[in-house]
Amino acid sequence: MRLPKGALPTALLAFSLALSACSGTTATSDEGTPSATSSPNGAAEVALVNYELVAGTPNRFMVGLILPDNRMVAYGTVQMRFQPLDAGGQPTGSASEVVTGTYLAVPGTDPGDPEADPQAITPATARGVYELEGVRFGGPGRWVVQVAARVQEVGVVQGSATFDVLEAPNVPGVGEPALASDNAVIGDPGVDPVSIDSRAQDRAKIPDPELHRVSIADAIASKRPTVIVFSTPVFCVSRFCGPVTDMMASLEEKYRGRAAFVHVEVWKDFQNNLANDAANEWLLRNGTLNEPWAFILDADGTITARWDNLFTQPELEDGLRATLRGQ
Repeated sequence: MRLPKGALPTALLAFSLALSACSGTTATSDEGTPSATSSPNGAAEVALVNYELVAGTPNRFMVGLILPDNRMVAYGTVQMRFQPLDAGGQPTGSASEVVTGTYLAVPGTDPGDPEADPQAITPATARGVYELEGVRFGGPGRWVVQVAARVQEVGVVQGSATFDVLEAPNVPGVGEPALASDNAVIGDPGVDPVSIDSRAQDRAKIPDPELHRVSIADAIASKRPTVIVFSTPVFCVSRFCGPVTDMMASLEEKYRGRAAFVHVEVWKDFQNNLANDAANEWLLRNGTLNEPWAFILDADGTITARWDNLFTQPELEDGLRATLRGQ
């Protein structure tokens, strides 16, 4: 789906009716953080899940939807449309066509019925976001997304959020050579096991040892396709790190010998806010380090795919299969 600047297709009638029923004033904070839209039928906070979005290239666009009573919207689908903003933060050009975002559950949680209307649930019941594949933004700058959903026993709710689209990726992007980082692995002398995997607490053994046998540099030198996950299963803010590390281990077992698999623990010393060198090299940008991230490299060490924050095992496996076919 391409979202160029300027004239765009007219919004679908269904979404127009939903917005008419939920008319209100969009509020955006000075910091550009997502904010709710007031409306007679209900408001929702739209929380952007992506770490970065890049113009002129396909993006996975992900948002969470939160109601004023702190319940989350989950399951089913929502409708979205996009619009670029000018330097003063005002909409410019026309809004994009309406597109449908599908529910993406955190691995290991209930995906729900994709045909049913969304539901309002507590975070303890389910966790997930709404995802769009292949979104191409026509130019860098500030954008706004409007989201509307018909929620069971709540009615139609809507919200909006502003976000930045970059001209080029900050974190290593598809088509770029991978950084040959020498991250710590099992057997390195004098290395705290917790800095290799944060699950190795209280003298526990490092779990999933096959993810910690080779460094990124060694994997690139081996001339094999490589899957890399940066995550901190114990200290992860988003709570996605544990599930994505687990599915990484599952893929390693399935593709052992055909590809290299590297899990990089983010924290060298969490208590003292000290990240591992490899995490800093790949992810620290403008004083901020976000995780989890996943990357796939081809046999030449070129990045062929990447995912931020929330992703699934089928997505990783499809990316790996495509890379293996290309060798």
